[in-house]
Amino acid sequence: MRTLRFITADVFTSEPFTGNQLAVVFGAEGLPSETLQAITREFNYSETTFVSAPETPGTTRRVRIFTPGMEVPFAGHPTIGTAHVLVATGEVRPSDDERAAGELTVVLGENVGPVPVRVRLEAGVPTWAQLTTAVLPESRVEVTDRDALAHMLSLDPAELLDGAYAPCGVSCGLPFQMIPLATVAAVSRARLRVDAWEQLLGGKWAEWPMVFAMTGGRDDGELAAHVRGCDIRARVFVPSGGVPEDPATGSANAALAGYLAARTPRDGLLTWAVAQGVEMGRPSRLHIEAHKHGGVIDAVRVGGASVLMSEGTMTVR
Repeated sequence: MRTLRFITADVFTSEPFTGNQLAVVFGAEGLPSETLQAITREFNYSETTFVSAPETPGTTRRVRIFTPGMEVPFAGHPTIGTAHVLVATGEVRPSDDERAAGELTVVLGENVGPVPVRVRLEAGVPTWAQLTTAVLPESRVEVTDRDALAHMLSLDPAELLDGAYAPCGVSCGLPFQMIPLATVAAVSRARLRVDAWEQLLGGKWAEWPMVFAMTGGRDDGELAAHVRGCDIRARVFVPSGGVPEDPATGSANAALAGYLAARTPRDGLLTWAVAQGVEMGRPSRLHIEAHKHGGVIDAVRVGGASVLMSEGTMTVR
């Protein structure tokens, strides 16, 4: 028998009971992957992380990330949330210089590689965190049938954008199918037909759909205060990962930053605020950015706040 300690947090939000739930588990070293998967299903959040001592020089902790259906090499909300939990609980303590500077960097050793997370501090307490992806954006066009994509989403084909903003698979460590829509109303109406998804995207490199639309500032009145004023409304569906819909998906939003930056003609720092999880009653706010130099994307970052929610223990055999 072994007793594990866990902390739960709501990620990509400053308000309890919103954002994306995360369980961070300590003391699971040496347990088989099947047990870690079972623990993840017990929490039944979109992801659970398992934290252990660093295995690679230059990293702060080793972190494995599981959805209810599988282990994934990288994910944004578990990365942001785990870094926040480590600092908030004193597992990782800022130096005097870091306290004075108001930030420290936690480097998490994930299956995708080392992922640095910059954590902002106020009086030594974490308030916000931002990851830099270990992998720069990679794109693939696998599906061009707009009628089939629209049917999969229960939408009219005219509601999908085309041309430069046609659907495209993008990955910054975890691939997603970017599907730009014409309106926020279309984003809200989208309903994933799983049978159609299996036929069209199941087994593809980028099989998980992300639908999004630019808001134009027109939807603020219907939103919770902490997600008003966002540039983009988005939704993400991860059916083969055991997550029918995800309230906040850092890895997909990293891919979105890459997708948008590749279609923006200017260099420099490009930033957007994204509201996700609204239709689920878990409104989340994500800050995404990409940096371009000479027309080439050389960095992608995702940031947001987190709130600690609970702690406890679990006994496993």
